[in-house]
Amino acid sequence: MNKGLTLIETVVAVGVLIVFFALVFFLLYQILNNIGYAQIRSVGLSIGQTQIELIRNLPYNSVGTIGGIPPGPIPQQEQITRNTQTFTVKTDIIYIDDPFDNTAPNDPIPSDYKRVRVQVSWGEAYPSRMPVTFVTNIAPNGIESNPGGGTLFVQVINAQGNPVPNATVQFMNTSVNPAINYNTLTNMNGNVVLPGAPSCVTCYKITTTKDGYSTDRTYGTEEVANPILPHATVIEGQVTQLTFAIDQVGSIQVRSFGSQANGYPPVANVLFTLRGSKIIGTDTTDTPVYKYSYRTNTGGGMVSIPNLEWDNYTIDLSDSHYTLAGSTPTNPITLSPGQNRTVDIVVEPKYNASLLITLKDQMGNLIGSGSANIKNSINTIDSTKFTPASGSPDYGQLFFNNLPVGLYYLIASATGYQSATSSMNITTNTETTLILQ
Repeated sequence: MNKGLTLIETVVAVGVLIVFFALVFFLLYQILNNIGYAQIRSVGLSIGQTQIELIRNLPYNSVGTIGGIPPGPIPQQEQITRNTQTFTVKTDIIYIDDPFDNTAPNDPIPSDYKRVRVQVSWGEAYPSRMPVTFVTNIAPNGIESNPGGGTLFVQVINAQGNPVPNATVQFMNTSVNPAINYNTLTNMNGNVVLPGAPSCVTCYKITTTKDGYSTDRTYGTEEVANPILPHATVIEGQVTQLTFAIDQVGSIQVRSFGSQANGYPPVANVLFTLRGSKIIGTDTTDTPVYKYSYRTNTGGGMVSIPNLEWDNYTIDLSDSHYTLAGSTPTNPITLSPGQNRTVDIVVEPKYNASLLITLKDQMGNLIGSGSANIKNSINTIDSTKFTPASGSPDYGQLFFNNLPVGLYYLIASATGYQSATSSMNITTNTETTLILQ
């Protein structure tokens, strides 16, 4: 009995000692880590202060960054090594348009003074928990400077027209010397104002984006013959204003099925093009150039397309061996910001001519348990089909395939609705919508 108690007491004592030494080790580790971090941080503070003093001692006209606005000899980002520790130093210098004497475009000289922001960060053994940041304003000798050039005023909004703060805006201009390649963030109002931009014609390529958001930008004539938003022009003494729209990206998952008659079996490798409605300009023949047009296939019967911005998308099977025989939702597919949608398409083998009819009420809702009859003018086709039940991938739609080319008469009806009639020449794969009153 005594031996048993002694063993238990020994195990407990050993456990207490293990916990004690673990706590001591943890505390020593924290103390040493904090000491090491403090030492590295003090070096980072010294580097940042040295960078600020170096910039303060430059002539006012030289205070600027390489490839920035205003231009100057300071690198936008550089690596500095101290005692085997590497520090990253980011320097941002911009003109400030002070509201004291009004702001652009009402202020003819909006480049009142310069604001310098230096940020020092590091990694390795004691990585920076938060970058060391220094900000200072540098004023010219006189009341204000006039560096020449114009002012770039960029506004970034979302799909609802609200400002997007902290969006990344990139300015690139290779037609001036030194070339400009400058990145900055929008303020809380979604704006970036850059006075002192060198003057030139259609030379500033501007790109706006944000993590998890879409991208909007200007385009050159080498990309689009007639861009809607060409590269920006800056005129001496004037303000160039541009607005860009970005918002959270979403996705569309496309699933492909066979016909209702076959029980909607999955169909693999259906080639299609997903095309948005937004255009970025026109080509030399005045044909629209779409911002988004993506060609893919459904693989084993399903494909997911990520990073889509809000738009109305159309599924086009023109280059496929299949014809669209119905879909849920129907074309075009509305994608809201940040939305993930699943689209089910029904496909059938492609022939020279076919007809897809969609039945809707006055509110735009699909109609189930409806029917449509089609007849051609030479009385070789007289066919009636019914819309499938709710939940089917071709709900509210009827498909007639392998039709002879010619004139057709249509009659559609549903319980509780007035019949609708129409006629059309069918020469290819055709889609139409009939509205029942």
